[in-house]
Amino acid sequence: MAIIAVAALVVAGGAGYVLGHRHSAARLPGANSVDAGFAWDMAAHHRQAVLMAGYTRDHTSDGVIRTLAFDIETSQFNQAGQMQGWLDTWGLPPESPNAPMSWMAGSGHDMMGSDMMGRDGLMPGMATQAQLAKLDTLRGKTLDIFFLQLMLHHHQGGAPMAQWAATHASTAYVRNAAKKMADSQGAEIVLMEQLLRERGASPLPPPM
Repeated sequence: MAIIAVAALVVAGGAGYVLGHRHSAARLPGANSVDAGFAWDMAAHHRQAVLMAGYTRDHTSDGVIRTLAFDIETSQFNQAGQMQGWLDTWGLPPESPNAPMSWMAGSGHDMMGSDMMGRDGLMPGMATQAQLAKLDTLRGKTLDIFFLQLMLHHHQGGAPMAQWAATHASTAYVRNAAKKMADSQGAEIVLMEQLLRERGASPLPPPM
């Protein structure tokens, strides 16, 4: 199962990169654009989701949780590859030179200088190092619940980023991809809330 999952990730990431690199535009987004900021920050957000989902996929004994973790892992790995393809096409570096969330100025979610962005330098919804370390120690139902709580929180933090890019990005293909991300994460939020209720657990407080 692990070998198949790794192979699927390689295919997904490569396909995402090719898809992202295929796009071009007469006027390429610059380093201060919504498009680039979204690609940089959402790719970083996705990488943590892939990490959490991959661990859970390998260690859960619950088939429903395993399927959800695998779906999140492969879809977000593909999307991260796609965003890397955009950045390469635009002639931009793989890592952002800008402060996180600065591309969302005026959205109500630009956390520049706030306590939220100052806390470990994390974007909204991202798990702390302590939470990631705790996840790595868990098994059974405790793992399933904590994964659902962390991933639900993660999606709640990432969804406003996708929604802002879907409206404000300058390139149509970035707007379309961001809308698909927002829609899919919205559906997964509903599902994870349901799975937590079924397991007698509650979500973490939503990101501010």
